[in-house]
Amino acid sequence: MYRKLLKVSIVLALVVVVLGAYTRLADAGLGCPDWPGCYGQLIVPDAKEGSIIEGYERPLESVKGWKEMIHRYAASTLGLVILLLWWQALNNKPIYRQSMSLPTFAAFFVMLQGAFGMWTVTLLVHPGIVTIHLLGGFITTAVLFWLLLNQTKPTQTYSRISASNKVILLFTLIILFLQISLGGWTSTHYAALSCGEQFPTCLGSWWPEMNLSKIFYWGPIGINYEYGILNDTNRAGIQFVHRIGALITTIIIGTMLYRFHQYKRLHTHLFVIALLLIMQLILGIINVLHSLPMVVAVLHNVVALLLLLSIIALIHKSFKS
Repeated sequence: MYRKLLKVSIVLALVVVVLGAYTRLADAGLGCPDWPGCYGQLIVPDAKEGSIIEGYERPLESVKGWKEMIHRYAASTLGLVILLLWWQALNNKPIYRQSMSLPTFAAFFVMLQGAFGMWTVTLLVHPGIVTIHLLGGFITTAVLFWLLLNQTKPTQTYSRISASNKVILLFTLIILFLQISLGGWTSTHYAALSCGEQFPTCLGSWWPEMNLSKIFYWGPIGINYEYGILNDTNRAGIQFVHRIGALITTIIIGTMLYRFHQYKRLHTHLFVIALLLIMQLILGIINVLHSLPMVVAVLHNVVALLLLLSIIALIHKSFKS
């Protein structure tokens, strides 16, 4: 039951990440101006499109409201499953017993994610809060995935990996996570198309005019950040830094793949990582050249998560054998 619940939770976590990306990219983050309900109800009100609901200033947009509420329903279901996992672990249900620290962290963290989901709405899609909420979804999925990996039989196959290669692997994970953070930062500042439909140049230049001091602009609490508040120059800087990050991440992952190529039993795993990396680069370029097609943009988020999980799986093989 514990393993089955873990598998269900990981699928649910992937669904929540997809729905979260879709909601954000569809500009539906404020489709419901309150939390946890929508205009004071548990479902989107059955009212005329564009009408003003009593007590709320924002006109009703039913389509956006349903996108937001479906995301909330899925996230709430995931939270309940994770709490049930914690209860199962507490009662020693796992096949391979483990400490309670990670299941407890997962239970606590998913509740924290709920709070950030609330703040995303109440703080009017503040870029910092939305980015943290996005990263929280990735971390939640990663923790659940690690718990599932812990329920597999240990093996001696990968016990000869050198300490230096283990350090490189951990460094690769950190760089990848930072690049995912930059991607979230780019999205929440509505900067994905700030370089125009140009790649590898940006606004007709290899090094566009940009204000580096505004790249990590946090911004005050209390104003509406929907559709972004930074000017085009500042957004171009965010997009350009994300591209530089992609180049650095590619080099680091490539170096890690080269170093690990000596371990023949890992070749299939390394091939998957390389394939996901190539897919991610292609999806990022298509996003720019074709003005952020919804399917491609959502897939860009999904493949980033899968790439993260593949690196985590490699870490598990390297350290837990």
